[in-house]
Amino acid sequence: MTASIKILIADDDDMCREVLRDAIQGKDVSIRITADGVEALEALEAASYDILIADLNMPRMDGLSLLGHARELHPHILTIIITGFGSLESAIEAIRRGAYDYVQKPFKLEEISVAIRNAKEKIIILREKKQLLLDLEEAHRKLQRYAAAGPEQATDAEDDNNKVEDEDAGTFYLFPRHTLPLSFLQAPAVSTERILAELERLKKLKQERIINDVEFERIKGLIMEKAGFGNS
Repeated sequence: MTASIKILIADDDDMCREVLRDAIQGKDVSIRITADGVEALEALEAASYDILIADLNMPRMDGLSLLGHARELHPHILTIIITGFGSLESAIEAIRRGAYDYVQKPFKLEEISVAIRNAKEKIIILREKKQLLLDLEEAHRKLQRYAAAGPEQATDAEDDNNKVEDEDAGTFYLFPRHTLPLSFLQAPAVSTERILAELERLKKLKQERIINDVEFERIKGLIMEKAGFGNS
């Protein structure tokens, strides 16, 4: 989650490019500036970006065309289109084609800053959900390995868990050891959204040290089993 957010700027106006760069400069972003749509497309073909900021009217390739190519190359890229004053119809068309947001010229720094901040927050959320799904898949594979393991191996794994619990004896626990919150024993999760919601709740419990690593893995395994991922 600590990787910087990569932003590509495409605008043929020198002053506008500098203003945009100054508005989004920060330690959590890396920025590349291009002078038109063709140059921006070459950058997109060479590397992936999280956010594209493109002027609607540019020589050689306009912003809408660049938007289409960007989404083909990187389906999850968030594009912010910059339109001229009074070009609301063009802005609406950009949204219909998949743009995340638009800003009209002449814009205030606060306007572009808000649009970029919202896009960055969405990128972070998407990264967290992707990581949760990866954790879920890894835990599912572990459950499959445990299911295929013999009784002796399962006993050894339980002994290892008990050792970790002893080492973490200083943690405060909201519920007794070897028990689970009743909220995790309710109706089974039947969708990815429900699974993610449960895992996000579980993640917060771990971050607040209400549960330790061992309990985190155990409860996550239960969530997966109730979601239908626990069958070998």
